[in-house]
Amino acid sequence: MSQNALARQLEMSLANIQKIEYGKAKSIPLDTLEKICLALDCEIGDLLVIVERGK
Repeated sequence: MSQNALARQLEMSLANIQKIEYGKAKSIPLDTLEKICLALDCEIGDLLVIVERGK
């Protein structure tokens, strides 16, 4: 699914979808994660990864 199609389906801006995809979003509300999972037919764990910060 394209970013544009996902943005339209979720009624979000393309810029917000891009921030999420590129890891630039400071936070993502749980209801937004749920909507993305429903749109992409996936689980939240399929979208998130743990990133270690510099020590």
